[in-house]
Amino acid sequence: MKYGWIAVVAMLATLFSTGQVAAQEWGAQAPVETPDADAAAEVEKVEAEAEAQLKADETPKVTGFAPPGQSAEPGMGTQAAERERMRRSVGTVGDSVRASGKTEDAIPLKFNFHGYYRTRYNWIGNAPMQPGSLGGTLPNGDVLPGPESGRDPSVFPVKNASYGYMRLRLDPEITYGPNPDLPIARLRFTIDGFDNVVLGDNARVFGVPLFAVDQSYTDTNGFDLRESLKLERAWIEFLVPIGQMRVGRMESHWGMGQLTHAGNGLAEWGDFLRGETFDRILFATRPITLARGISKGDTRQTPLIYAFLYDRLTQDPVADSSLSSSFDGSTGVATNPNFKPNYTTFPERSTFPLGYLTNLDRRVSEIANVLAWFDEDFGNGAQDEFFIGTYVVYRWQQSTESRIIIPDVSWRLRYTLSDNRKLALYTEGEWHSIFGHSGSLAFTGGCPPAPCNRGDAGIHNVMARAGIGGPGKWGTYLEGGWASGDSDILSFGETLNGGTAKLTTRGFNTNVKVGLLMYQVALRALTWNALTPLGAGELGANGSVWNSVYLLPVGRVTIVPGLEFHAQFLVAWASALDPLVYGGVKKEACRLSSDCFYGWEVDVALRAKVGAKDIVWVDLEGGVMQPGKAFTQSGFNDALLWTTQLRAAMIF
Repeated sequence: MKYGWIAVVAMLATLFSTGQVAAQEWGAQAPVETPDADAAAEVEKVEAEAEAQLKADETPKVTGFAPPGQSAEPGMGTQAAERERMRRSVGTVGDSVRASGKTEDAIPLKFNFHGYYRTRYNWIGNAPMQPGSLGGTLPNGDVLPGPESGRDPSVFPVKNASYGYMRLRLDPEITYGPNPDLPIARLRFTIDGFDNVVLGDNARVFGVPLFAVDQSYTDTNGFDLRESLKLERAWIEFLVPIGQMRVGRMESHWGMGQLTHAGNGLAEWGDFLRGETFDRILFATRPITLARGISKGDTRQTPLIYAFLYDRLTQDPVADSSLSSSFDGSTGVATNPNFKPNYTTFPERSTFPLGYLTNLDRRVSEIANVLAWFDEDFGNGAQDEFFIGTYVVYRWQQSTESRIIIPDVSWRLRYTLSDNRKLALYTEGEWHSIFGHSGSLAFTGGCPPAPCNRGDAGIHNVMARAGIGGPGKWGTYLEGGWASGDSDILSFGETLNGGTAKLTTRGFNTNVKVGLLMYQVALRALTWNALTPLGAGELGANGSVWNSVYLLPVGRVTIVPGLEFHAQFLVAWASALDPLVYGGVKKEACRLSSDCFYGWEVDVALRAKVGAKDIVWVDLEGGVMQPGKAFTQSGFNDALLWTTQLRAAMIF
């Protein structure tokens, strides 16, 4: 699967090629054709014929009874009126092409339609439940200690879970230009139907589930979707003489997706449940090609790419708590209940005209600079490539005095051995850090009011892979990663006696899938239980590699064409121990000690691809996990977690 920066490269791959449209030549302007007298007379003739046809087609006036679909207003709904509306909608481009009589001069519009449908059913054994939610005995026969109710708030009871979900994703695009591979303009959008909607969840629609027949739209996080079909993204891409522009609500992907991941396509070892989407303005160009074109007229493409982007993340979404906003005239926040579950620091959206667009400068914005070297002609094989690049983000918010800098470095190398073209070397990796300060990181004070009790950020995440494999037959690689830890996540101890809060852990993007159980189930449950009741759930694992050091050897082999066997072994430790999350004693640096051992996990899969161009995918995945001391000392049972998962998908 190609990443977001690769999409940029692909769109710009022939941007500066000679023979493009005249408007793209360096410093040149497209020639303007002046119609002669004969052409003008021809236009008048065509318009006269069209007018005569409109009059001939006019529907006679009807009194008393109106035909079906016919409006009572004069002219509305008639065949002639509809024809005129359609003629006007063609616009000046269509008129000019029609009048010239040169259909070869038309700039074509082409519609491309892609997407997929996937559905998955999961069985998870010994899944952790919220402490205190169940009484009785554990699967190993141990009786839950505690009060007479049998519910101990320090112990995670377990139950088996089984559920299914689905998604229909549509990725249409409209291209404008004579070259569909490098159009002058492109309109792209993403539509999701039944977005991760749980199968059979209709109990909220009918009070008596036994008689329920209509399905609800509850997703895997327990939220009810308002619509079964929603537009996720929409943006335009168009060429300018020195590069490409993108404007709109678009996907965002960089490198291995550790920092920002679009969530496109189908994942291995689970599913992409969400993807990074930003309201963005982006400009990309090839600096060396640009310089050569200006100085020497040489427009051959070069591997160096530069991009600048601006993102608007939020737009003043809430009201000023110091203003009177309730109907009874009292001071404080508004009483509109629609937004209360979504905001904590600023709980309400302003209803005053333009209020939430102008209040207090609470919007969050960011800019980023991208510089990358991407050489697709590197090496001996057709798939060989070399990429290395930097992605530097500066993010700010005025009201919380937030200033965040995020540098990210990523690389990828694929190289076919010259002495044996059946073997290829492969390596890729990504590192990013988060620095800066924000009032929203100081949980014992914070903002508002100003001045903020600011907290600092010092977060480091890195992952890398290295492997070797044959084309389509077999392959193996070793993956490792580190997500920095925090022994005082909410900075309670750090802020005592006037100290400074500092957050030093933030997980990988949740679309980076490592294993089936350790991060996606066990660690997610552990951090949710500790942090969500304190209003800091977003700082937890949420299914990602979080506060962790891990090793992951992976292998695959083709059994028969169209059927592959995959296997991986995961072993991991916590980077630090916060008693708030893990219980026990505080550890600022674990250094692979037994107290910090997360455990081990083994996953296997059979992957089948059926039909022309592998249009149907069927995956059967399974895994077991043995929790380590980092989990068991926090209240987890030491019984094996297990899962079996079946996915069917159609890609088009």
